[in-house]
Amino acid sequence: MRVAFDLDNTLIRSAHPFALETPRLGWLARLLGHEQLRRGTKALMRHCQQQGWEVWVYTTSYRSSGYIRRLFGLHGIRLAGVVNQTRHERTVTARCSKHPPTFGIDVLVDDSEGVRLEGERHGFRVLVVRPEDEEWVETVQRKLLQPV
Repeated sequence: MRVAFDLDNTLIRSAHPFALETPRLGWLARLLGHEQLRRGTKALMRHCQQQGWEVWVYTTSYRSSGYIRRLFGLHGIRLAGVVNQTRHERTVTARCSKHPPTFGIDVLVDDSEGVRLEGERHGFRVLVVRPEDEEWVETVQRKLLQPV
């Protein structure tokens, strides 16, 4: 299975304050000016990879693929793929903000109810995770293991 995660307000703090991970090389992350990931991200990504699933990022931001890979790498997370807004605009023909099936993504974890509605309309699976959900890792793990 291929699982993708949104960034802003899902894994990266934006409008909603949530607890943050400590990067393995904190001094290097600060030096490079990288953003911090939501607490629990490392454990969730490890869980997904232990299941044999590919972990991707799918974001509507224009952050470069290299930046996103470095950000996760500083936390010891290797991503199988990255879709940013530039790649989305180049590749996707469906009229929606995100279209995971174009990239072979089976499920998208996102904070947006609007993306969930697009998923219903365009036939792709979206798990909505609330920024204020302190048990978000368990919520996502439980939902990922549920049959479709």
